[in-house]
Amino acid sequence: MSRNRHTDDILNINVGGKKYTVRRMDLLADPRSKLAEWFKPGTIKPIATDKGGNYYLDRDAKTFRHILAYLRLKKEKFVPSLALPSKPDDLAKLVAECEALNLAELKELALDLLQKYQRTEEQHYVTSYVQVAIRDYESWQFEREQNSISIKKKKAPVEDNFQTPSTYDDWDNI
Repeated sequence: MSRNRHTDDILNINVGGKKYTVRRMDLLADPRSKLAEWFKPGTIKPIATDKGGNYYLDRDAKTFRHILAYLRLKKEKFVPSLALPSKPDDLAKLVAECEALNLAELKELALDLLQKYQRTEEQHYVTSYVQVAIRDYESWQFEREQNSISIKKKKAPVEDNFQTPSTYDDWDNI
């Protein structure tokens, strides 16, 4: 099997004149997307290349960085909404790119935030973005901690007379 058929391949992609270096597995993070369709191992459908031999996508280069960030976060099971741009006009462009590339989840996240911007005053859009990012991160962190606690409960030995000292009593700098 040739090297270019592995999911851990490093690919050079020219997106609207800007070159990105990305792992193939990042492009496969959303299996329903056109990116996954185009770059999955064994794909026979040819993808255009530029003069340098890089894959070429005729898409908006600035918006693609948000798509790439989303795919990386999704692959790592991190909060995908952190990949969203903070400005409404960038969100609108992202919605269009998501439609073209069949990235339904990212499109819904962008539309949700865009609608929140429309419901608030124009000057407060940064606050809305920060609130959404913090809420999503805290939710992700809580879920991760809950999963960690349930794993520890399964693995931890049971002790009947175990007392935990208060860690707050030891803090001198409070």
